[in-house]
Amino acid sequence: MTAVVIEKGSSALGPHPVPKGNKKSLASLGWPYLLMLPTVALLVTFTLYPLVQGLLMAFFKRGVVVVPQVPSTLPQYVGLENFIGLLSNTDFQNSLLKTILFVVIAVPLNIVVSLALALLLSPQTKLFALVRTIVFFPSMISLLIIGVAWRWLFGLNNGLVNYLLSLVGIAPVPWLEQDTMAQIAMVIAWVWAQAGFNMMIFIAGLTAISADYYEAASIDGTSKWRQFTHITLPLLKPTMAVVLVLSSIEAFKVYELVVSLTGGGPGKATVYLIQTIYDTAFQKPMQAGVAAAQSAVLFIILMLLTVFQLRVSRGDK
Repeated sequence: MTAVVIEKGSSALGPHPVPKGNKKSLASLGWPYLLMLPTVALLVTFTLYPLVQGLLMAFFKRGVVVVPQVPSTLPQYVGLENFIGLLSNTDFQNSLLKTILFVVIAVPLNIVVSLALALLLSPQTKLFALVRTIVFFPSMISLLIIGVAWRWLFGLNNGLVNYLLSLVGIAPVPWLEQDTMAQIAMVIAWVWAQAGFNMMIFIAGLTAISADYYEAASIDGTSKWRQFTHITLPLLKPTMAVVLVLSSIEAFKVYELVVSLTGGGPGKATVYLIQTIYDTAFQKPMQAGVAAAQSAVLFIILMLLTVFQLRVSRGDK
């Protein structure tokens, strides 16, 4: 009887050859990470590093520029002093309250206008596609240019808005000369600038809703309004959360529109948080640390909004 000895690494059919494709597959595993390196490098250089530096600045008394040869410009560690000082900083508190008020008014109005436009312009026809493009166009324009345009439209004596109002017997409205009217003008201009972009997000959400729901509701005799409140709105909840967070972030960061439309006036009626941070850093000596602390507060607010949006999105999955 003959014994068959099978050596390790072989079989009765012969040794197992190593597939040639394995080495290539293992080598290709690193390619995705290699291709990501430029993006990661840009992200670290222009986002992560400035963010960390900004947070560290909040713990120092310093100016925007540090000159090693000038001792008075060198940073001085002050711990939480910059944050504690915000509790008695009336300029910061007033601008924060005005910003929150602006967000509370402008964001819901923007959602309503954007959703209404999406419902009206969602049909997929060439005419509606053209109108959607026209409505979306303002979102591609710089807010500085939009502010200049609306400043002319809201002009007291030669503005187009007051001219149209005069045609129906309404006296000229001091849009940019009174505190309340200037804030209303800011809301109108901002909503006009943002509505087109958010309309497209809502249209994407509406397109994702299956037509079967509406067909079943129509067979049951459900009215259009009940279809909207019981089908459209509930299924648009994740989309609405995205629009809410994105709009809120943009509203908290509003600056260019303020500079070109009202300049923060009349007085300080439309001085919002970003403008206060800028003025603190660049208009006041050795206050860059205070401005960094103000920016940290804004960062925390925006992070909370982002966490809220993520929780809502995950809760609907």
